[in-house]
Amino acid sequence: MSGTISGQEQRAAEQLNVDLIPGTEVMTDVGGAHFAKAGGRETGSVLVPHPSSSPNDPLNWSRPWKIIVAVSQLFYVWVLVCSALSIAPMFPFLGMEFHLDQQQLSLLTGLNVITLGFANILIVPLANIFGRRPISIIFGFLVVLTNIWQALATSHRSLLAARACNGIVAATSETIMVQVIADMFFLHERGFWMGTYFTMYFSGAFLGPIMAGNIAARHGWRSFFWLTVALAAFSTILLIFTFPETKYHRNSSASAKATSQTDEKILDSEANSELGAEQVGKGKPSKAQWLPVQKPDSRWKSFVIRDLTTPILVFFNPIVFWAALMLAGPADLLLIFNLTESGLLGSPAYGWSPSAVGYSNFAFFVGGIVGVATAGPLSDWVARRATIKNNGIREAEFRLPALIPFVCFFIISHVVGAVGYDRLWPWQAILVCGFGFSGLAVTAIPTIAIAYAVDCYKPISGEIMVVGTVMKNVLGFCLSYWVFDVHVTNGWTGVFMTQFAVSMLPVVLTVPLYYFGKSLRRWTKNSDLHRMEALI
Repeated sequence: MSGTISGQEQRAAEQLNVDLIPGTEVMTDVGGAHFAKAGGRETGSVLVPHPSSSPNDPLNWSRPWKIIVAVSQLFYVWVLVCSALSIAPMFPFLGMEFHLDQQQLSLLTGLNVITLGFANILIVPLANIFGRRPISIIFGFLVVLTNIWQALATSHRSLLAARACNGIVAATSETIMVQVIADMFFLHERGFWMGTYFTMYFSGAFLGPIMAGNIAARHGWRSFFWLTVALAAFSTILLIFTFPETKYHRNSSASAKATSQTDEKILDSEANSELGAEQVGKGKPSKAQWLPVQKPDSRWKSFVIRDLTTPILVFFNPIVFWAALMLAGPADLLLIFNLTESGLLGSPAYGWSPSAVGYSNFAFFVGGIVGVATAGPLSDWVARRATIKNNGIREAEFRLPALIPFVCFFIISHVVGAVGYDRLWPWQAILVCGFGFSGLAVTAIPTIAIAYAVDCYKPISGEIMVVGTVMKNVLGFCLSYWVFDVHVTNGWTGVFMTQFAVSMLPVVLTVPLYYFGKSLRRWTKNSDLHRMEALI
């Protein structure tokens, strides 16, 4: 949500007697508000945020251009995650070569996960200062180098260092795409694209192990890293030719000034907004947006201060903290399954080969596809229906009821892990109701939760993901330490029920958030967080 309210929105809100605060949108033509048009068609939603009148504004780019840009960035995300989080099926080979126990092997994932999270504290300000395009390309080349290091590692210490560095440079996969979504897409489109992003992110963790297990079994574990070298190089080159700069500075102060000045100026502001609406779907990137290096923003000191301090400040924001936990819970359940799949399915009880263990990750992938196919559209549909019943006024909380079916699958996957692992249930039940349902939850639940937080605090979409990924990855790093120790003393039931307790805390808090979320937003309506979009 933009940090400013236009004259037409304010007057529409007054006619409808609405408390217009960030996260509350007027989605009706009351008071002269216009509906979004894309390619001459009515979309049924007003333009939020309001685009500028420039055809180079990413909000105004044509649908084909937006899809090209999004697909190139999504493929980049998939490759980076695949290279970082796919080594679990290779644990038997790595253990034999470097003489590692189960905990040392899990640390190869854990160390990568922790650096993956904290690196975003630096990546977000870099992307705001230099742009999304150059940072993505530079870090893409660094991913190539770290994958070469992993392929050539000759000792456990060297491999561990390579894994840590790979996590740092692959961290662009966790924040830049979210910034791009906020740069290019309107409010009513974000649910779908957030779902698509999470699907590509987690499918890298789903499909990567399938590739890793089979390649390692046939050609050795180093061959998988050489494959990721080629994939990372290709995706980076693809970005050079298909990913223009999406960071765009709009003069958002005009509408804010208009609301406090004369009616004539208000009308001028509305006319400009309508002109911007006419440009939607007709624009394209300019030559300047294709430059390999963007001129550093002259306000870079402000960005550094803002982007280093804002994640700390928003960490204590109840809505952002809740969204971070809703991202962390499903992701860390998936991590538990990922860390333990090789030991369980490769045990004498099942006797699966590393290649077969890799194939088990198809269950995560199928579940993830179902999640993205339903979560984004369902949350948008639920919010739209509630908006109609609310006389065209959309509250950010209207998305939240869409979480209910996905939380049910999430609970079932915990139970299957706790009981099915200990009692050695048939592999079909573990894969479908454990792996599959967790894959569904890990794409669906964060899609809705993060979209809700971004609806409330659009100017800090990158920082929201920083908080979420740090929370997710710190907890994931802790898992790599305690999961096998807890298993020894309390069995798999102790492991999964501990994770269940952590995961259910934010789920339970969703109920009061639905009823009192607007009050939380009202408390922060005058916060500087809502004025940061003008800075960006």
